[in-house]
Amino acid sequence: MTREIDTIPTPKNVKPKKLVVLSAPRTGTHGIYKALKQLGFKPYHMAEVMMSGLPGLRILSDAMNAELFHNGTPYGREEFDKWFANYDVIIEMPFFALHSMIKAYPDAQFLLTERDPEKWATSFINTAGMSHQRFNSLPMSLFKHFDGFASKMSKFGDRWVGHCTNGFYMSDEGRRALVENYKDYIAEVKRLVPPEQLKIFRLEDGFGWNELCPCVGVPVPDIPWPSLNTPEEFRAVTGPQFQKAARKGMAGVTTIVAIAAIGMWYGRRSLMAMLS
Repeated sequence: MTREIDTIPTPKNVKPKKLVVLSAPRTGTHGIYKALKQLGFKPYHMAEVMMSGLPGLRILSDAMNAELFHNGTPYGREEFDKWFANYDVIIEMPFFALHSMIKAYPDAQFLLTERDPEKWATSFINTAGMSHQRFNSLPMSLFKHFDGFASKMSKFGDRWVGHCTNGFYMSDEGRRALVENYKDYIAEVKRLVPPEQLKIFRLEDGFGWNELCPCVGVPVPDIPWPSLNTPEEFRAVTGPQFQKAARKGMAGVTTIVAIAAIGMWYGRRSLMAMLS
């Protein structure tokens, strides 16, 4: 099967990568994304996937499936250059393809924000976990079949959340798996990346302009940090796609009901004619 990334022409120009952020989702990554945009950089984050629609989601899904589930060919520098050609910072995507990305950018400068594992598991459950449950509960479990992005996102989320929770999802066992798998991810990052190329910060110690700006070589601006890393921000990013799926789902269900009603009326009328 042709991968989405293989349909993209080889770019003539690829922006050099100023920074690769290896942080897991729910560790201040959305704030880093918004802050870098304010500084004039062009960062790629899950928010870009949501805005790019189905093609972007397919590219991410193929990368994750190859890396985490050994289904398909892992991405190399050629694929990443196509994916991130117009971006100079990569955020969050390494969480889905860590080994492939570190191998593709051996000389990059890396950033890792850490978070208390228990707090991370709680945040994951309150955001990605809730989205997963929403996709699998009425009415979205019905509506998603009328929207290509929502359907693909549901399948992607099911695989990803299942992987992070060892298949236990939003249960006590799933929470314990989240904690341990997050610890393992952090340990693997530190094992793979040379210390001189990796800047590490703990969210509990505070993370803002003073920590980020030296990583990209720019002065610290005199403006507020743009994010609080809240579930509400997560829902602001994902909400438009849910709303779009709901509108399509409502229209699709209404159409099916109308066609069924017309069919029943016509069938009843024909039966009445036959009996008269």
